[in-house]
Amino acid sequence: MTPRHDDNRDPGLQPERTLLSWQRTLILVFVVGLLYLRGSLVPGDTAVAQAPMGVRLATLTLLLLLCAVLALHLWYRWRRTGRGLRDPATGGPPPTLASPWALGLLSAGVLGVCVVLVLTVLLA
Repeated sequence: MTPRHDDNRDPGLQPERTLLSWQRTLILVFVVGLLYLRGSLVPGDTAVAQAPMGVRLATLTLLLLLCAVLALHLWYRWRRTGRGLRDPATGGPPPTLASPWALGLLSAGVLGVCVVLVLTVLLA
């Protein structure tokens, strides 16, 4: 038995919840970047090595750029699919809100921050 396509399907709030979860993820990535820029939470604490301010600022700049690109992509896809309800190419529900490259870019950005943190500790 094949599933039939129902044009009157009500997606409920699922598309909106997906958009909100992407927004929360991008905000948290940026907040982690801000905390990394700040450095140690205790002034004068040398228990954990810190990267030079230039490296921290460059990392934050790249995270800000990453978040901006992904936010613009999500906004464009959200508007293009009629608030996440219809794919203009097929007329049916869109498969995902974000493109696969957006997932890869976010993963690469988080991996990049992890590599910078690990190198900071290992090279100290």
